[in-house]
Amino acid sequence: MPKVLLINAIDKSLLLAEQPPFPFPVLGIITVAALFPPDWEMEVIDEAIEDIHPDAEADLVGISALTLDAFHAYELADHFRSLKIPVLMGGMHPTALPEEALQHADAVVIGEAEGVFDRLMSDFKEGRMRGVYKSEKLPDLSQLPRPRYDLLRPKHRSILHSVQATRGCPHDCEFCSVTPFFGHQYRLRPVREVIADLQTSFEKVRSRTVFFVDDNIGGKADYAKELFRGLIPLKIKWGSFASVAITKDPELMKLASESGCIELFIGFESLSQSNLDASRKSWVRVDKMREYIKIFHDHGIIVEGAFIFGHDDDRKDIFRKTVDFIQETGIQVPVFGLLTPYPATRLRARLEKEGRLLPEASNWRLYDGSHVLFKPLHMTPDELEEGFLWAKKYCAAPRMIFKRMFHAPRAHWLTALGLNFSMRSGRIRQIKERWPRSRGRLTRPGTW
Repeated sequence: MPKVLLINAIDKSLLLAEQPPFPFPVLGIITVAALFPPDWEMEVIDEAIEDIHPDAEADLVGISALTLDAFHAYELADHFRSLKIPVLMGGMHPTALPEEALQHADAVVIGEAEGVFDRLMSDFKEGRMRGVYKSEKLPDLSQLPRPRYDLLRPKHRSILHSVQATRGCPHDCEFCSVTPFFGHQYRLRPVREVIADLQTSFEKVRSRTVFFVDDNIGGKADYAKELFRGLIPLKIKWGSFASVAITKDPELMKLASESGCIELFIGFESLSQSNLDASRKSWVRVDKMREYIKIFHDHGIIVEGAFIFGHDDDRKDIFRKTVDFIQETGIQVPVFGLLTPYPATRLRARLEKEGRLLPEASNWRLYDGSHVLFKPLHMTPDELEEGFLWAKKYCAAPRMIFKRMFHAPRAHWLTALGLNFSMRSGRIRQIKERWPRSRGRLTRPGTW
């Protein structure tokens, strides 16, 4: 019986500030695991919760990696190849830079694995698994096998389950690294299959909290309504990523709430309409943001609002303006990031053409959304970093967290409070590491 070792590569030497308080189920590699023939022995390692034994034995090693963890993933790949074990790589970073990944792997899967897996397995058995594997068309989601939830560690599902209902996004944001992987075509899984996935995941763990890893859970209103109706009998609590466009459909919002939605991650990105327009995100209207937030709150949904600093129209007042908006509107869980030129994005291509990438932009370990990797237009890199860290510190202060709670609805306020404080310690550690006392105090942007 051949054995495959599937690894979710995580570089533990990096300090990440926005980590959730509990392990996130690794849906990607258990979805790939389901593609292997039944006569294969399977082992899944998620480095977020366990270490890899250096002498682990396998006939094939598969490694999935984000850009942030790419160097570590390459070290793992080099190690296993030194043991004469063939290595297959996939995930966001190898998809963006397959030629780079091939320097460390025998083969690389670009994008989704379903469309190429039979050919890949055939080549492996014949000893000629080499080069790049890319499907000529996007996989039909109605034909997907059930993810191998049985391969997850109990710790993975003690609090949270993960499931996927859709892939792809109809939008084309300049900075987005997801659409190069899943494509712009919005594809849907049959609702009955999504429900079956959930029921399978529930078999061994009592928790009924679910996160949909979809990039835009409400991207197609009719489908989302069918899905939400199907979730109501399950009596779950769930969260996901969504667009503000979901607020335009009252029935959709009502069904989301009734089906157990308690939290949505919303990419507001900027309080400058020119920034949103330039990023091809013009469907988000700054003059409507308060209305969007109120609609979410009226339906008892926690808003995890994401804002990105470093857009071309950002001036030094953007930091104070953003935190004031967050506090006034009661966005329960603010998330800040710096504009990051991820590989294969149009943003990176533009900044490279304009000669604005900094030397640090070649260091993949800095791609955590908190490092300045290019030259901003209206401030220095140090000013952008200082303003970003100041905003993060300001909103992580306990008095500011409680103040936001007073401006937000009472529904699920303990959950919102828990999310803030569970991430606060990591954020403060990051701030202290990046802005030590030797650099002086973080200056309030209004005094620049």
